Amino acid sequence: MTNKEKAYKYIQQVFLENQKNEVDEGVDTQQVADYLKIKRPNASAILNKLVKEDLLSKTNTRPVRYHLSDKVTHDVFDDLIGSKGSLADAVKQAKAAVLFPGGILPIQIIAEPGSGTTYFSKLIIKYAKDKKVIPKDAHYYEVNCIVEKENPRLNEILFGNSEHNSILERYKNSVIMINHYERLDATQIYQLNHIIYSSPELNHNLVLFSTLPTNSDRIKTSISISLPEYNKRPVEEKLEAIEYLFKTQAGTSKKSIVVSSEIILALVNHQFKNGYKELEKNITLACAKAYLRAIDDHTSQEIISEDDFSNNFIFSRTLDIDASLESSELLKDRKNFIFSSNQSDRLNTMIKHYDKKLYHNLDKQYQDLAQQGLKSDFIRNSVYHRIEYLFNKYGFPGLNQIRRKQEKDNQTLGKIVPADLVSLTHSFLVKASELLDQNFNQEIFYGLCLHLNSILIIKNKNNATLSPRTIAELKQKYPQQLQLTRQFTHELSEKYQYHFTENEILTILTFLVELHDTKTEKPVILFALHGNGAAHCLSEVVNTLNHNHNTYSYDLSLDKDIDQAYQELKKLIIKINQGAGVIVIYDMGSFKELLNRIIDETTINIRMINVPITLIGLETARRSLADTNIDDIYHNVITNINSYFSDQVNNKPNMLIALCHTGEGGAVQLRDYINEYSKLGWLVKAMSVSDRKALADNIMRLRKFYNIKALIGTYNPNLFGIPFISIVKVFQSPHEDLDKVLSFMPVNTDTTIYNQIYEYYQDSLKFVHVNLLKETMPDVMENLAIQYNLNRDRQLGIFTHIVGILENGLGGQKRQNISVPDKVRDNLASDFNYIAHCLKPVEEKFNFVFNESDIYTIIAIIKQL
Repeated sequence: MTNKEKAYKYIQQVFLENQKNEVDEGVDTQQVADYLKIKRPNASAILNKLVKEDLLSKTNTRPVRYHLSDKVTHDVFDDLIGSKGSLADAVKQAKAAVLFPGGILPIQIIAEPGSGTTYFSKLIIKYAKDKKVIPKDAHYYEVNCIVEKENPRLNEILFGNSEHNSILERYKNSVIMINHYERLDATQIYQLNHIIYSSPELNHNLVLFSTLPTNSDRIKTSISISLPEYNKRPVEEKLEAIEYLFKTQAGTSKKSIVVSSEIILALVNHQFKNGYKELEKNITLACAKAYLRAIDDHTSQEIISEDDFSNNFIFSRTLDIDASLESSELLKDRKNFIFSSNQSDRLNTMIKHYDKKLYHNLDKQYQDLAQQGLKSDFIRNSVYHRIEYLFNKYGFPGLNQIRRKQEKDNQTLGKIVPADLVSLTHSFLVKASELLDQNFNQEIFYGLCLHLNSILIIKNKNNATLSPRTIAELKQKYPQQLQLTRQFTHELSEKYQYHFTENEILTILTFLVELHDTKTEKPVILFALHGNGAAHCLSEVVNTLNHNHNTYSYDLSLDKDIDQAYQELKKLIIKINQGAGVIVIYDMGSFKELLNRIIDETTINIRMINVPITLIGLETARRSLADTNIDDIYHNVITNINSYFSDQVNNKPNMLIALCHTGEGGAVQLRDYINEYSKLGWLVKAMSVSDRKALADNIMRLRKFYNIKALIGTYNPNLFGIPFISIVKVFQSPHEDLDKVLSFMPVNTDTTIYNQIYEYYQDSLKFVHVNLLKETMPDVMENLAIQYNLNRDRQLGIFTHIVGILENGLGGQKRQNISVPDKVRDNLASDFNYIAHCLKPVEEKFNFVFNESDIYTIIAIIKQL
């Protein structure tokens, strides 16, 4: 370490000592000379160099005193609400731990829920990175002891498989967070304490612990930071937090927000059980209600009213008269607060992105329901309850879970692509997303990482070039995207000492823009099978595994009149057709005649795939009655099946096609990844997706010699009906599950909670067809569960109650007739409307009408009236 570095480190230590005493005396030249044991003129020369580098400032006094410059002392904590007030001691301790001369000290954060532990931890991490104590791209490893408590591998996660292999020891230059360690047992706490005091390597990492105040003495760290409860923080800090949250909502909704001083006063004085998190939730949901009204009224302002908050708020008085007087003094007789939509503040990127999606979804859901002709009051209530459910499930605490999942996925990608290149690419797409107001999905991220890895790391020179017409179109239509791409490639050029050609820059640009067909009209699939429930079960499985809802079903019972079947099938096909046609998978020839009639009458594009499963079953059953040798039966049936499918070639080798923009870099790496981990033995070919015609011609040629099982890439080119697998699915699945992904097999399956009930109802119901229940009730129950946040027991209670109403009503039994008072009816109006809307599909399928009494009893179960 040079004398200049030693001098600067010494002045930092003095600054930290001064901060403890709330002074900043600085140092003079003689102090530094004595510390370094050098002559005074030499010390003066060193100090003046540090001044020129803007690391120090000096006074005009005699003797001259040197201080850390403002540029150095300004840090991320300066914008923290309460950094000079209730959190001043916490900030000083955090800085002292991070800048400790011997290396970073482990930090313990002690706080009640909702006191800001997560946010304060983020600031500590950012501060450590800004001070270059840990790298900018330091990895983050977290163990949430609430989540992992029941994990049988928890000890292995925390302490490894051998001595000196704990989570605190096996990483270097990283951030390690042990959250809610109060959930650990005494043995685990002892082991952690032993590691803290016995491992010399901890100061290479930023190690954080968090726990509740009642548990604060179990982990022994040099630095223990206590965060004050939100409800006990000074009134002026609460007011600042409330103003910050309203500014945030105004900025992301792009509407000014008007809030009366009475509401601000109530928010300042309200005791929030879950602290800041609960305040944040209430303000967000109140703004969502006001935003929906603004949409309905076509106004540019959101006016927050008292009705936008739950009934536990007190607007006319406060519980603490002293706090009320203090906050009233701060408000200075202001009638209203107006938070402008053009204010920019210290929002972090993830919260900006979350809020932007929140208001985008509000707009979309409102418009979707409005197009269905529903009344505005009903729409507002429906959308609001949906947003409340999503906030509770995926609100700001949930963002950490999303981030950790993405980091885990990126670790898989990191086996192919260097971590620094993954980080740079992620930062580029985040920046592009903000500036262009455009979301880039994981497919784009993975594809771009592989493409850049091919160029910069593997040094694979791409020979494919874009056509002059494409180049001209890209430059003309996407100037902003091109500028961002040039900045990004310049950054990469400096880091990797690589010169990008114009063609390579424009190829990277294509990842930011969509050059493929974006039509929304797509074909749908219909299973049409004989029997009761077979088609429905197949479509349900396909929709579940495909995470989509583009597959439908028609079950043809053997006793149904053929003309009735024709009318039902035609009505269903007209209903599900989205404009691009219907692919029907059917089991026996009788469907072919019906479908041909429908084609002639409706002119809908219908394509038929005959899978004769019923005929195969009949043939196998017939032979089993006539023959006693199981092997003879098996081989005869197999021979007939092969004959039936004689038009299909079964002796071709199987092939997968990996796609990228050039057909080289990214696709080659994807090919190599599959070859390394797949045990299927299929050939994998890398091809370019940029020229659709050339790609189609190549695939046509390959199909003569190979059975092409799937296309894999960043988006589906939709060619020849070949199945598509997203590159994200390949990388997000563990190696051992790769072959399942490639074979379109389920990796994880879930069973519905209603299976046993359906089985019971199959024998017990006389008037209600279980197959129709399966078609209608899952959607009904999903909508009710989301809207009212129902637990499992209440879901089952409501389900059986609705079935009971149907069975009694269809059986001709006397219907209940409950007299609902007008006042109760008015208070529950939105619930009556919503539940009636949910039950419409059931009414149509069973030709049955739920009366007001029926709906009221459902509400009573939901709300436990």
